[in-house]
Amino acid sequence: MARPTIRDISRLTGLSTYTISQALRGAEGVSDESRARVLAAANDIGYIPNRAAQDLRRTNRDSVGLITASTSNSYYLDLIGGIQSMVQSLAWTVIIADVAVDGHYDAAQEDRTVRRLIEARVAGVISTLTLRKENTDLLSKWDIPVVFVDSSAPAEAPDLPSVTTDNYQASMLVGDHLADHGYKHWLFLAYPAIWSTRVEREHGLRDAAANAGAVLTVVESANDAVSASQALKNYLDTSGQLPDVLIAGNNPMLLGALEHFRLRGLSVPNDIAVVGYDEFAWSNLIHPPLTLLNERSGEIGQEAARTLSEIVLAQDASEKRGQGSVPVYRPEHQKQVGAELIIRQSCGCAHGRPGT
Repeated sequence: MARPTIRDISRLTGLSTYTISQALRGAEGVSDESRARVLAAANDIGYIPNRAAQDLRRTNRDSVGLITASTSNSYYLDLIGGIQSMVQSLAWTVIIADVAVDGHYDAAQEDRTVRRLIEARVAGVISTLTLRKENTDLLSKWDIPVVFVDSSAPAEAPDLPSVTTDNYQASMLVGDHLADHGYKHWLFLAYPAIWSTRVEREHGLRDAAANAGAVLTVVESANDAVSASQALKNYLDTSGQLPDVLIAGNNPMLLGALEHFRLRGLSVPNDIAVVGYDEFAWSNLIHPPLTLLNERSGEIGQEAARTLSEIVLAQDASEKRGQGSVPVYRPEHQKQVGAELIIRQSCGCAHGRPGT
């Protein structure tokens, strides 16, 4: 696919290439009307200026972009560590950008991030969030491969690589354990569905609850601990009923829930049991030790980086043969990593056990 150039913008706008260059650089001497026409045309065709050298031929593939969606979630720390450990052997660097600072997704930040990564001549992108179609199209236009982790490939591009957990089966695993306890009222404290894992997690919990004859209530919160605590407070204040168990959708939801239970004077698991997604390093040091689903995020990060490196190295080989640099995606580039439930005491088990 031919990459858009300043000449393409000139044909669309009728302006000279000099005027377009000045407008794109933000230089003086260009009218507001002309600048607006240039920027609109550049955006429409996916033109990206190279701020480093005005040359986007990626002759040195030595860095990758990692787009995260809230680094306040400790899940991402192990994920990043797994990616770093893999690309280190290739002497690559990782450029990290967060498009959901403090758990609040920003579409404009996603757009800026994708463009900056293209400008930086990254070899490829690993994204923890399902990117907007406009941005996957833009990466494709510049032959930059993308691998999704902890998120699904966009519905419009289902062939894009991904390394995920089978969140439906993982949630069934959680639900089966809650059923063993005989819990009948489950509360799922969930983050927004823009994080694609939410859908399958809720789906699995709903089916598990139905199988157990239990009632599942879903309370949605913004993806940060403060919002989670407030959402839980609002629900408990109005429902008049304390559920048997709270299922925290991720680490920020878990932190918010535990903070609110402390303020409310509730004891875990005596007053309410707690189970969460995403194991973290010190979860067994909390009182009581936490029952959590371990998704092996470090392993997911390694597998994502391995998949991306395979695609990029194949691009290099193709270019050397004079066959172009379009990334080639294969079915085996879509992978899933198994999860395990780490059973401790917050779920109501008197003595935890390593896993199931």
